[in-house]
Formats: sequence, structure tokens, C-alpha cells
Amino acid sequence: MQTSTHLLVAAAALARPAETSRDRWVNAAVLIGALLPDLSIYILFAWARFMAGYSEAELWSEIYWQEPWQSLGAISNSFPVFAALALAAAVLKQRWLLFLAIAALLHLALDFPLHHDDAHIHFWPLSDWRFESPISYWDDRHFGDVVIWVERIFGLVLTVMLWRRFTGRIVRAILVSSMSLYFLVPLYFTLMLG
Repeated sequence: MQTSTHLLVAAAALARPAETSRDRWVNAAVLIGALLPDLSIYILFAWARFMAGYSEAELWSEIYWQEPWQSLGAISNSFPVFAALALAAAVLKQRWLLFLAIAALLHLALDFPLHHDDAHIHFWPLSDWRFESPISYWDDRHFGDVVIWVERIFGLVLTVMLWRRFTGRIVRAILVSSMSLYFLVPLYFTLMLG
């Protein structure tokens, strides 16, 4: 799934209008947790495109599959890592950290069935096994052309839910912006790789 969908899902499931500064910290932790599994990809992208000068094709066909990116991706997409973090947060009674870990686990649960050739190592460090799903969120050879529309509709439903829950202008502007990503991200990859 696109990162914007992970953020919308986590916010819909876990975020509430903030009445206290503690609530704001929990909401921020939810968004950070939903972003963490994809963070290594954004760092890779920024480094490869803007510092090392790799083309988009080189980035996704070669660099992405090399170290340290595969190890960073395994760590940031690990069910055991985030489950351990959630357990530690519960024991330590750290609500913000618990919500961060739950949001990350939610991200992983949604990614697990939607990656084929680019499947993550979801059970690191216990295993290097990858579940290569028959369904991909982006690859048309594995129903990506269908999944992208299902994801867009799902994103719209989540945006409407969050629009009703949060009345602040900044939150609503972010929600509108997130909807544009459902069309801008695929357009970017079409232009850069096509």
C-alpha cells in the first residue's frame, strides 16, 4: 500500500481529536508508527536520487535490492521487532510508544498480503523468509491495476471518516493533500519509469 494509505488507516483506527497535550503526543506517535516501516525507503530514495545520482530505474531494479537497504527494510518491516516494542511499551506503561508500535504493526499487517516480487522480510530476525503474495498493490501482473483502485476508494472512505472526526483546518488540508497522492504517485512512477 501507499504510505498515505497507511497513515490514513492508522489515524482512522487509533487517532482521536486531541483534548490534552498527551493526546497530541499519542496522535503524533500513531502517524510516526504508521510511517516507520516505509522510512528506510524514503531515506534510500533521497540518497540514491539526490546524493548518489542514480536513475529511477537503477534505484528500483538494483540499489533497492542491495545492502544496507535490504537489512534496513527487514528491520523496519519486522513483526517481531514491533511486537517486542509493543510489549515493552505495555510493561513500561508508555501509551505513546504502545500506539506507535500498534500503528507500525497495522502497517505491516496491511503490507503483508500486498507485495509479490518486492515482499519484505517480515519475520526478521527469526527468519529471512518472504511471503510473495499473488497480489501486489502496484504490479499489474499481480492485480495491481485493480488494487490501486480499491486502495483509492478505501483512502477516500478513510478521508471522509477523518474529515468528520477532525474539524481543524490543518488536518483537513492534510487530508485533501493525501487524496491527491493516490494519483500523483502513480503518475510520477509512470513518467519516471515509463
